[in-house]
Amino acid sequence: MADDRRITNVEAFERYVAKFRSNTEAARRFLLDEGLDTGTDDLGVLNRWVYRIRSLRNKWARLSKGQKSSSDGTKKAFSDFQQETFFIPDGTDHDRDRRSASIEPTVAGSSDDGNDVQEEESTSKITPLDELSPRHTKRRTDALFSLLKEEAEEQKITTTQLLGFLLHRENYIHDRAVAAIGLKLFHKETITREISLDEGLFMLSTYKLGCTGLMQHKDTIMPKIGSLDPLPGVSISVKESVQLHFRRLIQQLGLQPGKYTMTVKEGLDGSGRHSVYDQKGNVQTHNMIVWMWVALEVYKDVPVVNADPSLPSTSTSANGRDKIWNEPSPSSPDAARPILLVLGKEDKDLLHKIVPPVDAEMKELQSSGVKLFDAEREFYLMLEFHRTMNDGKMQKLLLGRGGAFCILCAYSDEDAVQEDNIKEGFEIGNVDIEALHALYDDLAVDGEVQCNRGDYSERVGLTQSPISTLAIQTFPILHALLRGLDYCLKIVYKLKAGVTAWIQNSKQKERVDVAKRKVQEYIKTKTGMTVDKPDPVGAGGTTTTGNIARNLLFDPAKRQVLVECVPEKSRKDGRCDRNVFNEFITNLSVILKAVSSRRNVNIEELDHLCKETSLLIVTHWATFRFTPSMHQILAHSAALIDANDSTGLGVFSEEPLEHNKKNLRKYRELGKKNFSECQSFRCFDKAVD
Repeated sequence: MADDRRITNVEAFERYVAKFRSNTEAARRFLLDEGLDTGTDDLGVLNRWVYRIRSLRNKWARLSKGQKSSSDGTKKAFSDFQQETFFIPDGTDHDRDRRSASIEPTVAGSSDDGNDVQEEESTSKITPLDELSPRHTKRRTDALFSLLKEEAEEQKITTTQLLGFLLHRENYIHDRAVAAIGLKLFHKETITREISLDEGLFMLSTYKLGCTGLMQHKDTIMPKIGSLDPLPGVSISVKESVQLHFRRLIQQLGLQPGKYTMTVKEGLDGSGRHSVYDQKGNVQTHNMIVWMWVALEVYKDVPVVNADPSLPSTSTSANGRDKIWNEPSPSSPDAARPILLVLGKEDKDLLHKIVPPVDAEMKELQSSGVKLFDAEREFYLMLEFHRTMNDGKMQKLLLGRGGAFCILCAYSDEDAVQEDNIKEGFEIGNVDIEALHALYDDLAVDGEVQCNRGDYSERVGLTQSPISTLAIQTFPILHALLRGLDYCLKIVYKLKAGVTAWIQNSKQKERVDVAKRKVQEYIKTKTGMTVDKPDPVGAGGTTTTGNIARNLLFDPAKRQVLVECVPEKSRKDGRCDRNVFNEFITNLSVILKAVSSRRNVNIEELDHLCKETSLLIVTHWATFRFTPSMHQILAHSAALIDANDSTGLGVFSEEPLEHNKKNLRKYRELGKKNFSECQSFRCFDKAVD
């Protein structure tokens, strides 16, 4: 390889590129004739040389114009440019020393006329990209694509983002629509395709849709929305909604007639912080209640041959069914289907009016199923409803157990920290829905439950009439994750402040508040996350979201930031607070991962880990207590996963409902400003879409 050779004619080099781009040997010979050996036969390397030379040439052109100015800065820049060297990547051995060749651009117009004519002729022979085959198109653009990738990596963005920025820069004056697409690509936003009026008119005329045709087609695939008169709300028949959903599955999957079973998760929750505008007819409330369902799986019942000849030759059982479909994104808001929307706050009076009718319809569907016809073919669908999309507050309202420590068992908060109880386990099912209704009939006096001190074992936290007639046999998965992080933060605050009492006095509270601010600042500095602070936009709640909880609990590096906030103080048993907390939060992260997953779980190992984690708290920090959510996570996770065929409970998460509450708030605020039944129809219609 020749060292310190010069390319004295950039135009000649560009002619080489135009003429010999696809001929490796000719390209190499041309470079040798010019006095430079690249040391490689890789056309990609040679093409990268071309684009970099063009970049230097453009830079020289700008600076050469500025040289005529009296600006000292411009003269210095031009002088530096003339001394600039260019390194040629060898493309064959990354450890080989790279050679350099000084570039001396020729001043425009200095080349002779013959060279200019030859350059124009060579350039005119280049085949346009749109006439090349895919293979040659890829080869032609390899060098440019490599440069873009290198630049994107240097800027710490994706290649798509860089292309989007260039698209925006090129078109923001002449074509704002194209520039807007580029800007969306740069900001990683979703691009939705919009059709023009001409395209829309063509579709309407070609397929003879029109307004009437569109509405008629919509009626065949959308359920009818009815009023909740006299309540300010709207609703959809559960049966009709399920039928339409299953009919679409029949068409998409090509199902054959037979008996099918669909598992469904459903739930309702309150949505607050809605603005109220001073307009006639507005309902004066900032709240609404939303009820939705999500289809999870569909099974087809298949005959099972019995080994016992005394039994019928075939029968169907719970195991005699094949899974033919499952919702790929059960936690997506797009998978949720609305049942009911009513304006008002979630309280027992309103819930007593809206829940029983829907519960009755679901129980009827669960016992009798649905018979439907598609193209004169008969299908029979059984339904399994799981009421899992409720938070803790709604669960207690539906069950009437406002004073209960845990809605899954009859144990109290004192029982939850007893070592013997932890080792033996906490049985689920001591309080079912039928037993609660019977207990209310026994305890109620003039419709009210008399609550006395020390009667928890008899009353199991019952404070009012149960509303739901469907069982609730799980805890809210998303809220368990949030409350799990809250519990860890609470422990960190107390240990940082040196407070061992779970219920603190005013002086201890001041110390804990100071420690809380220090911990929040430390987490913010180390991770950039703002945790456990009031929502700054006034939307209610705190800044601790599901994504923040997952990051802090599931990412080992970020989880270590929480551990570092705990002082290295030794206890009487000789163990360090920081080490014990590190073990606790690591165990908790594993448990929450198993609970929120959709994979098979080793029940024995999980049960052992839950008990070990519980004992870690009660033995090392005896004055600490379990919150209801933490008790449910540690005491009941293994049993609930075992009842779900040893599969994690992530599929039952209430995330679709929580996300759609935000969507409904957006629909209302971006639409008309009257908060009335009419607007409820519009919001509901968008939710159905």
